[in-house]
Order: sequence, then structure tokens, then C-alpha cells
Amino acid sequence: MFDFLKKWFKKSETKVEPKKKSGGDNVRKYVKLRYINPARMKKDGRVTFTAEDIEKGMGLGNKYPLICSALDTNKFLEFARVELIRREGAAQGATAKWTFKVK
Repeated sequence: MFDFLKKWFKKSETKVEPKKKSGGDNVRKYVKLRYINPARMKKDGRVTFTAEDIEKGMGLGNKYPLICSALDTNKFLEFARVELIRREGAAQGATAKWTFKVK
């Protein structure tokens, strides 16, 4: 009698794997949570940080190109709802520095 129910509610054999986040997505999320959201809550008009700040906070181990490429995109601007005011320093190094206007 229960065989019918077992067949009816049998688990599917096909598994759908969740989409993995890239390293860049993790960097963008960290920056938004650590720098952008607190500035927005304090009603600060702008926020400034360096790639070194992010590397130390996340413990990425000198992955400055990853950090810089993640933040130098329109994807980050849209995700964090910010506007880039100034970008200084190395193109992909510890001295890369961003100043964003928090909307």
C-alpha cells in the first residue's frame, strides 16, 4: 500500500547546484557591508578606503588585482548604489584608493 506513495514522493535524482559566487562578488559584498552601509547609516556623504584595507580585512593574501578589478566596475557602482568621486594610486596594487559618494 505504501509502495504507491513511496514512488509518488520519490526524491528527484537530478540535482541543481547553486550558482557559485566569484571572488569579485565576495569582495563587492564585503566592501558594501564594511564601508558603504555604515557610511550610509551615519549619513556620511562619502567614504574612502584602499585595496590594502580590504585585503587585510578579508585576509585574501595579496590578491590586489582581484580587489581592484572587482571595484573598478559598473557592477559595483550599481550593487552598492554609489558614485565614484576619485580613484587614486596603483592600477592593481595595495595603494589603490577609492572615494565614493554614498547615495
